[in-house]
Amino acid sequence: MSLRKLVFVLMLVLPLGLCKAQSAPAKPIEPTAIGVVYHLDPTSQELKPLPDEQWRKGTSGNTSPWHPNPDYLLLVISGASSSFRIRVDERAEFVFKTGSPEQVSLYRLGQKDSKRQLAYAKPNNRGGIREPVKGLPVEVSTYGERSYKLVPASPLTPGEYAIIIADEVYTFGVD
Repeated sequence: MSLRKLVFVLMLVLPLGLCKAQSAPAKPIEPTAIGVVYHLDPTSQELKPLPDEQWRKGTSGNTSPWHPNPDYLLLVISGASSSFRIRVDERAEFVFKTGSPEQVSLYRLGQKDSKRQLAYAKPNNRGGIREPVKGLPVEVSTYGERSYKLVPASPLTPGEYAIIIADEVYTFGVD
């Protein structure tokens, strides 16, 4: 093969190989289950499921340090802490799939008697009608083609937290 032909072949083949090497970045891995919340690991980009905790309704009564008004409705979770932990210096990003991303909320949990709790409805001055308690400020954006990513608007401090999606409560702790 002459040198000219070799150069011509190389000029055709090399650009094709370079184009393949510069292809679009890999698509993010998305959850398969609807309504399950995952922590997006900042180093591996792996999705790790948060524990789906059993909860019960309660009222604040006169003994709650969080809300002295007995008309507050509480969400109560057994156990002092979540089994899922993230470091305080780790970026908290959570991925989920739902039809109503605007209804997903992040809350900081209070603790009392080896239980975690949060006030999710408060009384108002309109004849005892309760209003939902807003969660922490978050940013929700699309993630991949059919999922969403929730990121707290400010860094989380050490403590216990819950993400509520529909009637499911997913918990994690920050150490």
